[in-house]
Amino acid sequence: MILPMARVEVLGPRDLLPRALELLQVRGAVELRPAPAAARPAAPLPGAPERAVRLSEAVRQIDALAGRLPPARGEAAPLELPEPGTQALLDRLAALESELARIEARRAALAEEREATARFARLVVALAPLTHGVDPAAEPELHGLVLRSDPAALALLESEVRRLSGGACEVKARPLDAEHTGVLVVVPRAAGRALTALFFERGVDEVRLPPAYGGRRLLDVLLLLSARARALPDEIAAADAALARVAAGLAPALARARTRAEGELARLQAMGSCGETRFAFVAVGYMPADQVAALRAAVAAELGDRLTVLAERPGRSEWSQVPVVLRNHRWLRPFERLLALVSLPRYGSVDPTPWLALFFPLFFGLVLGDVAFGAAGAAVALWARRRGWGGRVGRDLAWVALWCSAASALFGLLYGEALGELGVHLGLHPLLLDRRRGFMAFLGGVLALGGVHVLLGMGLGVGSALRERHLREAVGRGAKLVLLVAAAAAAAALAGKLPPAALRPALFGTVGALAVAVAAEGPMAALDLVLGLGNVLSYARLMALGLASAMLAEVANLIAGTLEPAPVGIAISVLLHAVNFSLCLISPIVAALRLHYVEFFERFYEEGGEPFRPFALDA
Repeated sequence: MILPMARVEVLGPRDLLPRALELLQVRGAVELRPAPAAARPAAPLPGAPERAVRLSEAVRQIDALAGRLPPARGEAAPLELPEPGTQALLDRLAALESELARIEARRAALAEEREATARFARLVVALAPLTHGVDPAAEPELHGLVLRSDPAALALLESEVRRLSGGACEVKARPLDAEHTGVLVVVPRAAGRALTALFFERGVDEVRLPPAYGGRRLLDVLLLLSARARALPDEIAAADAALARVAAGLAPALARARTRAEGELARLQAMGSCGETRFAFVAVGYMPADQVAALRAAVAAELGDRLTVLAERPGRSEWSQVPVVLRNHRWLRPFERLLALVSLPRYGSVDPTPWLALFFPLFFGLVLGDVAFGAAGAAVALWARRRGWGGRVGRDLAWVALWCSAASALFGLLYGEALGELGVHLGLHPLLLDRRRGFMAFLGGVLALGGVHVLLGMGLGVGSALRERHLREAVGRGAKLVLLVAAAAAAAALAGKLPPAALRPALFGTVGALAVAVAAEGPMAALDLVLGLGNVLSYARLMALGLASAMLAEVANLIAGTLEPAPVGIAISVLLHAVNFSLCLISPIVAALRLHYVEFFERFYEEGGEPFRPFALDA
C-alpha cells in the first residue's frame, strides 16, 4: 500500500531554527520542502559560507584518507578529532595524511627492496664465481645486467664499455637460462656515471646493487643479500601491522567525523529551504502520517512548547508533489523490486505490489509447470538466500524466485509433468490438464485468466478515478469494463459456451455500455473494445511459451530413449533439459513482466511518484 502522508509545518522562534533542524535531522522523518512564498528565505548564520567550505573540504579529505586505509585489525586507543567545520580539523587531517604517507612510503620502499633483492640474488648467484682484474685503487664499481642471449649485442656492449673506461674494465657474462644472460661490468668509479648514461640511452635495464654492497666481493654480496632477504618479510609485516593499528584507531574516528560534517553541512543547506519572519521561522515538509505523534512528542521533550508542529492531510491538488512510501507485508515487500523498471506510483493512486505478488508467480508457474524444474529453482533460491548473495536486493529476488518455483511445482502437479513426460513414469498424472494434448483447453484457460487480469486492471482504474473524484472518467472506465464483459459474454453465447438465452442481454449490454462510454469519453472510446480484446489475446503468449517448454522436454526424453549409444543419448537429453531450464528462467519472466506493464498497468497505473527522501543523518 501507499503509506498516507501528512503535510507538516514546524514553527518557532527564529533563534531556535538551528536546533529545530538538528532535531528533525536526528529523527529523520520529514522530507523538507521550500517554505511558503509569504515567508522570506531564512538568512544564513554568521560565518556559514566559510564554515560550509571547511566542512566540504573536511569531507573530501576524510574520504581520501579512508580510501587509503587497510582493513583494521586488532584494537587501538580511540582517536578523537577536532570539531567539524574548524580549521583545527583540517590541520589534524593534514597531519594524519602525512603520517599515513610516511608509513606507506616505508612499506613501498621495503616491497621494492624485496623485489630488487630477489633480482640481485639471482644475478649474483650466477656471477659469484667470476672475478675481475680492475685495480682496487681505481675504486671499481660493479654494474649488473640481465640481457637476452645475443653474442653480437654482448660484443657491442664490451666495445662501448672499453671505450668509455679507456680499457680499464672487465665485462664478463654467464647464461642464466635458455634466453637470458647475466653480465657483470666492472669499471673505475670515474667511468661509472658515463656507463650509467650509456645504459639509459640504449634502454638497458640495470640491476643496480645497493650502495652498501659496493666494493665488496661477489661472494660477500651474496651473503648480504641472503641475510637481507630473510629480514625483509618481517620488516614488511611490521609496516603492515603499523598501518593496521593506524586504521583501527583512525577509521572509526573518520567515520564519526564524516557523519557529523555531512550532517552539519546538510543543516546549513536546509536553512535555505526554511522561511522566516522578523521573529519566527517555519519549516515545511512531508512525513508519514503515523509518525506525526512521535515527532510532536520528541519536540515537546526536547524544546517544550517553544516549537509547534502542525500537520494536515495533503489536498488532492498537491498529490503530485507528495513523496511516496510503499509499505507492504514483509512477504509482499520483495515484489516491490519488480517495480524497478517503472516509476513509482503517484501518491493517491494504487500500489500494484499485492497484485504483482499474486499474478507474477502464477504466470511464471503457468509457463514453466514442471515439478523437477520447480524443485531445482527452489533449491537455487534457498541456496542464494542462505549465502546472502547480492545483499538485500539478492535476498528479495531470491524470495520472488522461491514463490515462482513453488508455483512451477504446483502447476507441474496439475499438468502431471516432471522433466516432461518422465513424470508419468514417476507416478504423476494430470490433476487438471494435460497441456501437451489438450492445448485448446490450455489456450482457453490462459485467455480466461488474461481476461480476469485485464478486467481487474479496469476495475482498479474505476476505483482510482472515483477516489480522485473524476466522475466522468470513472463512468467512462466503468462503461468500458461492462462493454468488454458483455462482448465476451456475447462471443461465448455464439460459440455455444453459454446458453443461447444469454446472447440478447449480452448484445444489449454491449450496445448500452458502448453508448455510455462514447458519451463519457468521445468516439475514441469505441476503439477500447478492440484494444481490450487485443490485450486479452496477448496472454496467449503464455500458452505458446508453456507448450514450447513441454515440447522441448519431450524431444529431450525422446532422444534419451532412442539415440544409440545410450550414454550419448542421455548426455544430449541432459543438455537439452538444462537449456530448457535456462530458457524458462528468462522467457516467463519477460512475458509476465510485459503483461503486467503493458496490459495490466495501463488500465489504472499512474506513474510519476517521487521516493521519500527524509532529512536525516546518513547511516
